[in-house]
Amino acid sequence: MDEDFAVRQDLARELRRQDVDVVEFSSSDRFADMVDEQNPDIVFVNLNKAAPHECVRALLALKDCDYSGAVQLFGRCEPKLLDSFNTVGADCALSMLPPLMKPLEFAKIHRIILDRKLGSPAPVASGVSLREALAKNLIRFLYQPKVELKTGTMIGTEVLARVAHPERGLLAPNVFLKGAHEEDLITLARLALVNAVQTSAHFLESGIALRPSINIGVDNLLQLPIADLVLMHRPERDNWPGILLEVPERQVANKIGPLTARVPGLRRASVGLAIDNFGSGAFRLGILNQISFAEIKIDRSLVDGCATTAGKANMCRSIIETAHSFGSKAVAVGISTDTDLQALSAMGCDSGQGSLLGKPITLQQFDALIAKFKGQAA
Repeated sequence: MDEDFAVRQDLARELRRQDVDVVEFSSSDRFADMVDEQNPDIVFVNLNKAAPHECVRALLALKDCDYSGAVQLFGRCEPKLLDSFNTVGADCALSMLPPLMKPLEFAKIHRIILDRKLGSPAPVASGVSLREALAKNLIRFLYQPKVELKTGTMIGTEVLARVAHPERGLLAPNVFLKGAHEEDLITLARLALVNAVQTSAHFLESGIALRPSINIGVDNLLQLPIADLVLMHRPERDNWPGILLEVPERQVANKIGPLTARVPGLRRASVGLAIDNFGSGAFRLGILNQISFAEIKIDRSLVDGCATTAGKANMCRSIIETAHSFGSKAVAVGISTDTDLQALSAMGCDSGQGSLLGKPITLQQFDALIAKFKGQAA
């Protein structure tokens, strides 16, 4: 968390080059949602310009979420102030790392992350590995609404995997996917794919055609018989909308050849592709000439605060225009405020998802949401 957009972008870019997943924030407002969705290993909080109450809000938000990761405070301020906030965090039962003074070198941040990874094996931290969760049938799926911004109409849902821990409740992927074996990741992707297809059939029976999407790594996509699985489980209905596979932006370029070869078979099975986390790193736009993507999903780090930060607004607008110029829909991820929603709609963004539009919920809760939408339409 840092108020300076340029600082966050520079640091995030360097970390992503080291294959570290990063979520950026300018304030504590969305900390609770972020922890629920991402469950990060470490939260870095910069006190350089933040008012004292902002740091306390962030620490309290982490406490309320039962955050189990580490908190690293740093800033260009009095060491006693940093120590006092560290004490507040410790009183909140948070795992506080020794505070650091700025300037903070990237190498030092990377060392902190590396030390944390080496010192916190996933199975111990989460209480369950992916392999154990699969063996014990602990995988559950939640569904987050995707809404057309101009009309407010629900047009799809993202299917999200969770582990139903017997003591800690639902665990996010950042907890149970750490250290997962490749064959277990493929098994999880297969489960998510079949669930998405079967859920879309369930929605059709309810009288609404929603297009589900799942996150999948490119390697898993290439190894699974996706088209065969879809054809095996899809409903025999002419109005079936199909499903979407969301692939991470940074993986597309490295597998463009094999991925392109799979596109015709996927298209025949009514399976579309979407680029996830777009804008989080360097991307060769020429790839968009090689593969027709149904959606380009704008990374949440750019969406959050796009109404008030000129740099983010320019990036979002550019991505939306790029998506439209290549015949793709632009989807904003992580919409959490009305101001951001209005700004994105004015930019011409097609659809979005986020806590403002609907948090991940169970299928039963989603059915109730569909009934509510249908009732309002009537």
